[in-house]
Amino acid sequence: MRKKLVFLAVGAVAAVLFFNASSTKATSDEIVVSIKPLHSLVCALAKGITNPTLLLDGNSSPHHVQLVPSQVLAMKNAKILIWVGPAYEQPLFKHVKQLENNVLALQDDSSIKLKPLRSGTFWDEKSCCVHDHHEDHDHHNHHEQSDATNLDGHIWLDPLMMTQVVGVVLQHLKKLYPNHQGLLTRNANDYKKRLEALHQDLLKKMEPYKGKTYIIQHDGNQYFDNAYNVKTIATISIDPNVPPNAGHMLKIRKAIGDGKIHPKCLYAERQMDGALARSYADTLKLSFVVVDYLGADIPAGEDAYEALMNAYVNAFIEGIK
Repeated sequence: MRKKLVFLAVGAVAAVLFFNASSTKATSDEIVVSIKPLHSLVCALAKGITNPTLLLDGNSSPHHVQLVPSQVLAMKNAKILIWVGPAYEQPLFKHVKQLENNVLALQDDSSIKLKPLRSGTFWDEKSCCVHDHHEDHDHHNHHEQSDATNLDGHIWLDPLMMTQVVGVVLQHLKKLYPNHQGLLTRNANDYKKRLEALHQDLLKKMEPYKGKTYIIQHDGNQYFDNAYNVKTIATISIDPNVPPNAGHMLKIRKAIGDGKIHPKCLYAERQMDGALARSYADTLKLSFVVVDYLGADIPAGEDAYEALMNAYVNAFIEGIK
């Protein structure tokens, strides 16, 4: 009889604990985040409240990924979807248009300054676009796809840009979880300190390579270049959805041969055709390294972004040193 009473008491306590936990801890599908670097940030902010769901694992490029039904359903059922916007995850656009729930497209927030995509064969102080998108367009909406896709969405490649993202996401999470204002603010402040420390560490690593030039598979490194004082001098393809142009590659080859540009490395991207990029590196007689913007092999979670950026910088240095 005593054993039965003890069992019932333990069961009652467990039930109470379960009820309390379930009433304060949101389910994991309340927040859906498009890519791993943003998911990492949102995990850090929402720690102790909910476990956000990652939509894209990073094995395919968000520029041309095809969603499976379970991913579309996750977007539909979420209380909020957080993504960069059609400037980066363009294939999500047609699904986002159909959502009735809350959607946060970071590129739609005026406090986050996205850069326009560059054009031309070579980029330097004179030829590349330096004006700010938000100065030219006071009002823009992620439903206006043709305008919105002319922007560079790789904002997470600069940790200081991510501190701006923290502020934007924080305001939306406070609306979603009004009973957790204090915890959200503390989490945000802690994560901003982590981002600043990360940036300082990466600055030290990149200091010896200041001013170095390189070629990359497609135009996605503007924020990284600005943060760490290196320079993309050319790219294989301006638009990741368009195959490289033979005339474009001939111009690059001639410029290198004539000594007009001096790139050290050609960087391929994990999510794109590495074999093609390697063939161009061999032709141009450049070193070749694969970099991963999205941390495909890094476990998702609040520590993923720091691990991703450290791995990215280590791979970058391997190619340019």
